[in-house]
Amino acid sequence: MSNTYFRQVPNLEYVNRTKGSQDISNYINVKNLFKRGKLREDIIQNLTFFTKYEIIGDERPDQVAYKVYDDSTLDWVVLLSNNITNIQSEWPLPQTSLDEILLEKYGTYDKLYSGIHHYETVELTNIKGGVILEGGLETPNTWRTNGNYIQAINTKINQISGDDSKVATVTMYNGIKNLEVGSEVYIQNVSSGVYNGRFPVTSVLKVSDVVIRFTYLLPSIPTVKNPEIGGTEEVSFTVEGDVGTGNAYYYEYYDNNEYHTIPAAKMTKGITNYEYEMKKENDKRNIYVLKSQFLNVIFNDMDKIMPYKKGAAQYVSDTLKKGENIRLYN
Repeated sequence: MSNTYFRQVPNLEYVNRTKGSQDISNYINVKNLFKRGKLREDIIQNLTFFTKYEIIGDERPDQVAYKVYDDSTLDWVVLLSNNITNIQSEWPLPQTSLDEILLEKYGTYDKLYSGIHHYETVELTNIKGGVILEGGLETPNTWRTNGNYIQAINTKINQISGDDSKVATVTMYNGIKNLEVGSEVYIQNVSSGVYNGRFPVTSVLKVSDVVIRFTYLLPSIPTVKNPEIGGTEEVSFTVEGDVGTGNAYYYEYYDNNEYHTIPAAKMTKGITNYEYEMKKENDKRNIYVLKSQFLNVIFNDMDKIMPYKKGAAQYVSDTLKKGENIRLYN
């Protein structure tokens, strides 16, 4: 027996509204599209029921079902497994259709393929391969153009300490350049949570142009005066505010006993409108398919979900309800 989805959807006896039909007792059977099957929550939450699948090229749900289940009529299982209700917007479009839609959206080939949609960070690693700056983070367009500076630093520190006046003192291992009073620091990876967060710098101690110590105010008196710092004794933080000269953002970090400064133009890249749209489209290609051995679970659930319940309003049978006969005539 076929396992097509609409074979399981019950009918609704609906008054015939086709042109020329005047008989108020004339009904036709239509599928009740408001009756929709779905996977049980305990199945959805259990990844062992599913296998990852990547949609290739212009594959349709029925083609995926044939490859996975050897039955193209189980396309509805593929869709239900991914909670897809609108195949036009939630399933990858054929490339020719997508190109036509994008060209209409952006107007010209130049805007589509050369126009910048946004900027993203480029991954930055230290000499040991550790990630200092995560790639793929969307950045404001003003990063590359105006004088509202941002400086992100991943550097080694010796110590953080706090006192009863709520002053935290940070002693650097090798120092920081371009840090001023009023700059905002984002502290993390400190064992005592009160030290972590965003804080304005209240004082700095410099040797030449390098800050070797700075302070900031804590939100409360620390119970731990000398907290431990993350395992590698490295604390990542962001410095915001006027922390340098020039009209561009930059990224500064300390690695292998050397300072490295990278301008925004090199630590960010422009993502074109086409690249942005293709990423959105390609994200739809990664889906989950229900494993074949669990198909009977879904079939049994559908047998319970789809039939009408006896005693319900307008009930005729397990597979049929009769709609209200509301007809207006001129």
